[in-house]
Amino acid sequence: MKNSLSYLFSVILKFEFDGCMSADDVARRMNREPAPHLALVDMTQNVLQALELIRQLRACSTKLVIIGMQQADGKFGCDAFIAGATDVVVWPCNLRELAARLMLRLSKTPSTELLPECTTDWDAEAYITSRACLTVSEAQVMRVLYAQDGKIVSRDEMSLAVDARPWRYGDRKFDVHVAKLRKKLSKSFGDGISVSTVRSSGYRLCTGGANIFELS
Repeated sequence: MKNSLSYLFSVILKFEFDGCMSADDVARRMNREPAPHLALVDMTQNVLQALELIRQLRACSTKLVIIGMQQADGKFGCDAFIAGATDVVVWPCNLRELAARLMLRLSKTPSTELLPECTTDWDAEAYITSRACLTVSEAQVMRVLYAQDGKIVSRDEMSLAVDARPWRYGDRKFDVHVAKLRKKLSKSFGDGISVSTVRSSGYRLCTGGANIFELS
């Protein structure tokens, strides 16, 4: 869960994401500025502890959007609402749908500009990022290439997608990221995913249509 949510917020939505592993971590984060607007609480493991955490979070802030994440067969959704949750979501779920739901809870209007039509699988991208231990910068490059599987992505296209500006001649930032990405993906997926630099043209990632989750 943590890896998928970290990918959703850090790479796709480009928000700050803190994965707190204990109540003490949460308390420290709540006391830091800027105060968080959203908290997602894992209810798939220790439910009673999760419910207590929801109560504590609600006691700290009446404005905080608190989302309980429970399994499909979970029976504590009502208890989560009583404890102070804003919403309860079944996990695992589609990341794009989750992003739209969270935007509504944060009083933002979901749109195809913020949430482009899903031509690729965000869950697969999150899996690649986690398995290959990609940094946020490497993951941002990977998702642009993965969306154009088998096609060349120019440096201009990459820069516009990642940095929202045209590529500047002589900037080798993406060359460096792609080189590191190539090594990590080769180590984690072997020949299942290949990444190459196409001289004077850009970069290309190829999966050959393979099911990412089935690659050894």
